[in-house]
Amino acid sequence: MTTAEKLCFICSLSGTLAVCGQMFYGNLMLVFLLPLIYKDGKRFYCDYRAERRRNQLLLQFRDFLYSLSGSFAAGRHMDEALEEAQRNLADIYGGSMIETEIAAMCCGIRETGQSELVVIEAFAARSGLDDAEAFAEVFGACRKTGGDMVAAAGKAAAVIGEKIGIEQEIRTMVSQKKLEGRIIMIMPLLVILFLQTASPDYLSVMYVTLAGRLLMTGALASCLCAAIMIERITRIDI
Repeated sequence: MTTAEKLCFICSLSGTLAVCGQMFYGNLMLVFLLPLIYKDGKRFYCDYRAERRRNQLLLQFRDFLYSLSGSFAAGRHMDEALEEAQRNLADIYGGSMIETEIAAMCCGIRETGQSELVVIEAFAARSGLDDAEAFAEVFGACRKTGGDMVAAAGKAAAVIGEKIGIEQEIRTMVSQKKLEGRIIMIMPLLVILFLQTASPDYLSVMYVTLAGRLLMTGALASCLCAAIMIERITRIDI
């Protein structure tokens, strides 16, 4: 994470702990747990951000394949196809991750003299996308055996594009279920917030007695367990 992202994460985590402390214990005592959960929370947040970036890059990679396929069909070589893909995707996305990767591949070919296969394999390894690795294998096989690159690229783009489309449909359905689970998980918190606002005396016993604090601790633990279960159940590796 960048410095700005770290500060944003720390502020968000501190705010979440403060709100939970106020709702379940009537004070801000949970903020003092920040040093204890910072490492695990940071790892979870980084994994979440990385997964989102991979999904975005996957969609951009599909358009990259279609651009390459069209360029090969027009008789262009890989270096020319990469430059044309960079221009095409700049018109679609404007400052996207795939543009940065294509610029790095073009730079590797022009300035450092790397082969086209090497820069594509490096991109596949760096991106962590299985589809990018599959395309690198197809391109490498065509280069080594003298296969029809136009037909291979077009077929690879069609197959990988269809696969990505199916994955996106599955992710959309999973996201809907995940949203429903999160709404259900938030309902008890909204009930507590409503009671604190509408009738503070009704919940005052939960914040001043030992039994009340134990019950609120159990309620907080139940909410955390529900959140973890929802994430695990709806986390599907495609």
